[in-house]
Amino acid sequence: MIPATPQELDSLAGEYVLGVLEPEAAREVEAALPHHEELRRAVAFWQERLHPLAALADPAEPPPEAWQRIESRLDAPPAMAPSLWRSLALWRSAAVIAAAIAACLIVYIALAPPAAPAYVAVLRAPQQQTPAFLATGDRNRLLVRSVAPEQPPHDRSFELWEIPPGAKPLSLGVLPADLRLERSALPQPLADGTALAISIEPKAGSPTGQPTGPVVFVGTVLAAK
Repeated sequence: MIPATPQELDSLAGEYVLGVLEPEAAREVEAALPHHEELRRAVAFWQERLHPLAALADPAEPPPEAWQRIESRLDAPPAMAPSLWRSLALWRSAAVIAAAIAACLIVYIALAPPAAPAYVAVLRAPQQQTPAFLATGDRNRLLVRSVAPEQPPHDRSFELWEIPPGAKPLSLGVLPADLRLERSALPQPLADGTALAISIEPKAGSPTGQPTGPVVFVGTVLAAK
């Protein structure tokens, strides 16, 4: 059940973005997103706050011998218990490190400029309530990501379209294999009421510049604040 108090709702949204909710709870949040404005705003806020943290660390692959070392330590006989003083020193060091990390995160969140998106859209299949894609951004920036296990036919691609009120669809590009598309420049600035749609197109995208295949997901851009 989606909580009613702002504090609990904010906590739930943060846990959802971090991916620590139980599958049933995560599905409940996804089902509530299309018609729960406060929940959409909270989820969008934490997505924009937490996702930049991933960019602070450079990607790295573990060394090939890492698993062998872990297995050898698991198979090794238990070592003699350390002295009480060494144990206390270890926990003191761990506590200091944890406190330092927490302090850095607090400073980052407190000093970072507000990054909550100006617009949010939930895309779903026509006549369906289950969200398929979530879009967040501002007038000239858009991030669209999949929130459901949807895939195009093996010989086709999903293509994203922006449809300003009273105008023709504008292609925002073919969604890559991970179904996450980010645009830092849009052909038309986003506005409240702009429609977003995803159609099934050839692998390289529509050959005509307009949707040629069926439109499978649609959503309306709404102001997030």
